[in-house]
Amino acid sequence: MKRKVPQEGLLWSHWLGLQKRLRNKTVLIDAAKDASWTAHALTEAAFPFSDHLLRYSTGERIAFRLPNGPEWFALFLALQRAGLVAVPLDGGMPTEGCLETARRLGARALYLDGEFHSLGKVSAAPATQVRNKKCCCVKITSGSGALPKAVECRAEHLLADGRNVIQTMGIRAGDLNLAVIPLGHSYGLGNLVLPLIAQGTAMVCAGDYVPRQLVTWIGRYRVTVFPAVPALLRVMAALPKEVAVAGPRDGSPPTAATATRIDSLRTVISAGAVLTPAVAQAFFARYGIKIHNFYGSSETGGICYDRTGSASLTGRSVGKPFAGVSVTVKAGRITVESLAVATRSGRWRLGDFGEWNGRGELVLLGRAGQEANIGGKKVHPLEVERVLRALPGVTDAAVWLEQSQGRDLLAAGVETTQSRAEIERALAACLPAWKLPKTWFIARELPRTARGKLDLVAMKRQVEPFV
Repeated sequence: MKRKVPQEGLLWSHWLGLQKRLRNKTVLIDAAKDASWTAHALTEAAFPFSDHLLRYSTGERIAFRLPNGPEWFALFLALQRAGLVAVPLDGGMPTEGCLETARRLGARALYLDGEFHSLGKVSAAPATQVRNKKCCCVKITSGSGALPKAVECRAEHLLADGRNVIQTMGIRAGDLNLAVIPLGHSYGLGNLVLPLIAQGTAMVCAGDYVPRQLVTWIGRYRVTVFPAVPALLRVMAALPKEVAVAGPRDGSPPTAATATRIDSLRTVISAGAVLTPAVAQAFFARYGIKIHNFYGSSETGGICYDRTGSASLTGRSVGKPFAGVSVTVKAGRITVESLAVATRSGRWRLGDFGEWNGRGELVLLGRAGQEANIGGKKVHPLEVERVLRALPGVTDAAVWLEQSQGRDLLAAGVETTQSRAEIERALAACLPAWKLPKTWFIARELPRTARGKLDLVAMKRQVEPFV
């Protein structure tokens, strides 16, 4: 039985207000098709979904798998118009994985490959109950466990995070974002979706791409803001300098003056994984642009930001707290409080340890529960990891705790062209012997997950045996 009138959500109301003001402004460009969408066109694209969505009751969850692009945004708007809860899944997730995740998270339907698939009535099990009746979107985070974790967000949480991002990062209504990070991740929602809904900041969308295409699109469309992940920035920094920027959109060839320029780009942001000084330095040397490190979580949205890019070049910190965000450190544990925090109290205690440096910047020290006891002495893997990442020739690194015959030991994965012996010598010059890893995985490129984070599971399978 269909509902006659949708119970429209707050994000839809915000969008309608924006659409009235910016009706004919281009707000989304599909890079793959070189097609532009106005605010009015995206609104119209949302309506064809409405008939099907009226089958579901207000507050029910609808999962979907779509790449970045106009269809993703239109369906997200349609769900907000219908008062339903959007559950965006990774665009590269296999079909069976989508079905399993959607069911586990209590979705009533799953949209993929152009069709809605009914998943039946939601089980009354606590794991699938909708606890927050005003929830409009579920962020899915990998967290530290094997199963995905659902973070229920109200429209007020998302709008607050969008405002904090806009103010802290200086995102303007006239900016153009390059949208290659998934729109449905916490990072994509805060930096791409909400700035568009809140103030009309347009985006160039790309679902599939190779790194050299990004340079082309930045030049062709005059992109000004680029939210990225460290793995992508590392590859871009290594691109040959003869990579050409495409010419004007009329199809004429690039001129010699514009062949390798991305001078429209004002702000490059890195989040989702640790940004190493080597990558920040290489990117700056290649393009003359400093990367701004961004620290956040799905539960809290943005937390800290390196406003100048200087901290990213040295790896000294993750920057200072966002505007509108309170960050406290007590007994080493980090607590965040803001209107963007998706909890009833508006506060969230992170699993990270940290401290303030003399510049008022937050320095991350490690994760709770990961401290190693080596010969009666305490050491956190992140301490060793940070030193490894700062070594010349190291583009990324991970250090974790292993156990052998009841003893703690440290294992390390290092992305470098150097040998293990060279890395061990360099690290031994910085740390005492008892803090040095005992088992290693050295590679030119470390394995990464679909979200761009180092894949610890894959690395643990490849470390050298402990002797």
